[in-house]
Amino acid sequence: MRELVVDTSADNTSLKTQYAAQVAADLERNSAEHERLSSEIASLQKQLAVLEDNRTLLLSMRETLGDDAIGGAPESGGVSGAGDGSSATRESAAPPATRKPRKKADAAGGKRKGAESADSRASRKPVREAGAPTLRELVRDDLTQHGEPRSAAEITTTLTQALPGRDIKPTVVRSTLESLVAKGQAHRTKQQKSVFYSTATPDADTGAAEPGEARAS
Repeated sequence: MRELVVDTSADNTSLKTQYAAQVAADLERNSAEHERLSSEIASLQKQLAVLEDNRTLLLSMRETLGDDAIGGAPESGGVSGAGDGSSATRESAAPPATRKPRKKADAAGGKRKGAESADSRASRKPVREAGAPTLRELVRDDLTQHGEPRSAAEITTTLTQALPGRDIKPTVVRSTLESLVAKGQAHRTKQQKSVFYSTATPDADTGAAEPGEARAS
């Protein structure tokens, strides 16, 4: 009898150990599954919050624009109207009839906008006042007053400061200077990579040589 009791106690200890190991393993799996589901629930709650915010924004926009502008779209997404074929056909056929006047109105509006933009560009374009000197005269006078060779940028800066109301561009000044050189009314000299202009001297030979040099360059 003593041997039988000893064997029963050992079996009970072994079973308890197995149950304890099984319970520990099940508890670990339960914890991992709990953590996974909690993470998924948190992610879904974030997505749901974003959807709720978007829904609130869309509903407020529809109220602002009016139900007629939206076309009476249902809040749930418009799935319930799929079974009514006749109403869907009428709704799909209606927009082309309303687009034609809109295109005409857009075309008329585009013409008006084009005319307005052209008028605004014309109003912004600087107009030389009556009796005011031309750019050719201004450039020639600048060369005469300074006497020394000057670049197109220097002349442009001087004229812009003297006449802030006129739109004087360096490219136009350079073209005017080249025109004066071609007509023998100015000289064109080059120092390294810079080009300078000066007023023409009374020497006819020099004045005749400079235009040809300008044209050749």
